[in-house]
Amino acid sequence: MPPPGKRGKYLGFVAHEIKNPLATALWSCDLLKRMESGDRSGERAEKMIDVSLRALRRMRRLIDDFFTIERLLEHGYDLKRERLKLKDLVGSALKALTEKDGIASDGWVLELGEGETVGDADMLRRAVRAVLEHMARSSPKPRLSVVSRTTGGSTELFVRAETAPAPLVPQDPEERPSGDPTGAVLGFALASRILACHDGKLEERDGGLCLVLPAAEAGV
Repeated sequence: MPPPGKRGKYLGFVAHEIKNPLATALWSCDLLKRMESGDRSGERAEKMIDVSLRALRRMRRLIDDFFTIERLLEHGYDLKRERLKLKDLVGSALKALTEKDGIASDGWVLELGEGETVGDADMLRRAVRAVLEHMARSSPKPRLSVVSRTTGGSTELFVRAETAPAPLVPQDPEERPSGDPTGAVLGFALASRILACHDGKLEERDGGLCLVLPAAEAGV
């Protein structure tokens, strides 16, 4: 079982955070319902739909990240042990950043070589994506570099921004200003939990963030 006090840590925070986007989505839907049928295909209606969708996506991200953290704490996932190439792991995370989060990675420097790790591909992809998203959104100059190296029994992904975010490691969600428009406020906590479940960790190092992962073993 998880240590006392860990489960449900963010429940009150998430409940507070979804109130505003929920109210926004309901308000937009109510306006749409009040419109004349002919106006529901107009420009104003399109704006109302966009507002609702942004609010709903924000809630979905918050709730999904929260329940993933909870299930990881309860050992509720059967995490796979797949041999993964770092360039494929980072590449798929970058694709999700561009297509789902609207973050362009043009000009980013990737030095990943043939490094490999072992773990659950979907979970580790979420962790890498969350760290890259944090660095890109928080840095005033979000040109990132991602470099890998293998030392002993671990593989490391070192992420740096042209101008490091301040602070580099975000405050706990409860201590940050309310109302993150992306719903990604639990992303860093989720990445840390995923890495911990793979016997890895996320740490601050030399002005960047280092994802420490298990190195791929022979025969895996």
